[in-house]
Amino acid sequence: MASSHGTTTHNWHRPLPKVWDLPPQRIVADGLRRIREGGATYRLLLILCAILGVVGVVALIAGPVLAGWGERQPWTYVAVTFGFLMSTIGSAPCLSVATRLVRSHWRRPVNRLAEIWAAGMIVPLILFFLLVALLPNTEGRYSVWFGWWGAPWLWDSLLMVALVVCGYAFLYTAAMPDMAVARDQAGPNHNGRFARLARGFRGSVQEWRTIDRGVAYLGVLYVLLYVGTMTIIASDFILSLIPGNNSAIFPATYTVQAFESGIALTLVTAGIMRWRGGAADYLDREQFFALGKLQLALGLLWFYFHWTEFIIWWYGRTPRETALLKLLYFGPYFVPFAIAFALMFLAPLSILLWTRIRMGIAGPIVAGALVLVGQVFEQIRLYSASFSNVDLRLRELDFIPTAYVPGVWDILLLVGLVGGAIGLGLVTLKVVPYPSIWEVTGGLWLRARKPFYKTEVVVIGKPE
Repeated sequence: MASSHGTTTHNWHRPLPKVWDLPPQRIVADGLRRIREGGATYRLLLILCAILGVVGVVALIAGPVLAGWGERQPWTYVAVTFGFLMSTIGSAPCLSVATRLVRSHWRRPVNRLAEIWAAGMIVPLILFFLLVALLPNTEGRYSVWFGWWGAPWLWDSLLMVALVVCGYAFLYTAAMPDMAVARDQAGPNHNGRFARLARGFRGSVQEWRTIDRGVAYLGVLYVLLYVGTMTIIASDFILSLIPGNNSAIFPATYTVQAFESGIALTLVTAGIMRWRGGAADYLDREQFFALGKLQLALGLLWFYFHWTEFIIWWYGRTPRETALLKLLYFGPYFVPFAIAFALMFLAPLSILLWTRIRMGIAGPIVAGALVLVGQVFEQIRLYSASFSNVDLRLRELDFIPTAYVPGVWDILLLVGLVGGAIGLGLVTLKVVPYPSIWEVTGGLWLRARKPFYKTEVVVIGKPE
């Protein structure tokens, strides 16, 4: 494109997304199609996830449950699975909340993909109740509770239960208008179920106001509970189980890396839905470009927090800090740290730094997939160290415990329970329509194509 000064610049013009040219009838039909008929790929994935879920439960019982609650170390990969699920499916709904609050339009086809993962939160909740029994009382060791009655078991449990309940309420409230559409149009085989779920929703002005406010309030409450819960998890399940680790930065680091992984999970989900889910008209470059920018930003933020904590220990070099550096970075868990650092920071930076790649579809999806793999190794590093057999009454580590090597049951447990959580998300797609019919059709009324010199632009209206 030539400028008035005769210089040449790059033309970054992108085709306008197809979704905003679709009629409302087509959006309704696409949303209901996934409820009426799942397809061969859907059924195959559902069967595979069900098998993995059964394998995970068997591995859980045959491994740590039969070993008992006398020692923490046999429960290491239960904690790894719990941490991974909390950092991925637990944080994905926060993306929907954030994009709603800033009233972005590109998020309308994406929000439902982030929200639907709240359906899998029952899995980490069950794992939490198995793990919380391993926590000792707070007497004689560092803790954030300062002798509170019932700590850490009572308050951790209240936060976790409140988070899960709020997540389900948020998903249900956001999906209620679409359930009402399914009640009226999905057919006689489905309208009985959706009549119960839609609870008489008819789309009056007052009902829409209630939905808008309910989604906003529940979403904000979910984010607040999520940040608080992740802070407590980082403190009680990691920091306080490593003698001498009293980092004030780590809970923030742990929460930021969870946000990064939630975006990565949404990216990968969107890629799969575009590739095999028939959602190519809804998930275009606009969505992947925006998610890619968020993925890059959160990767840089995670590195900033990690570096801030690391540099204090590196230059402090007290015996306590040296022991922590050896345990978490340069000793038995150097390999998981190196893999996590490469996949959660270096890989997204190297891929998404380039505008042409970031504006594509494959680049952000690949970056998101690598972040998810890196998150597995980050959880292995953290929970393998915190669930080591050490005396928690020590003020600092007096020896570096050896690395925990996972067994067959550990690997099956991790893969199986993650597969089971994915299966719950797939089942939810038969109840909660995708795309979000009311949000995508609502976006149609706020966009209009207008000619602008020799091209065409989209004029976007901002509600309220």
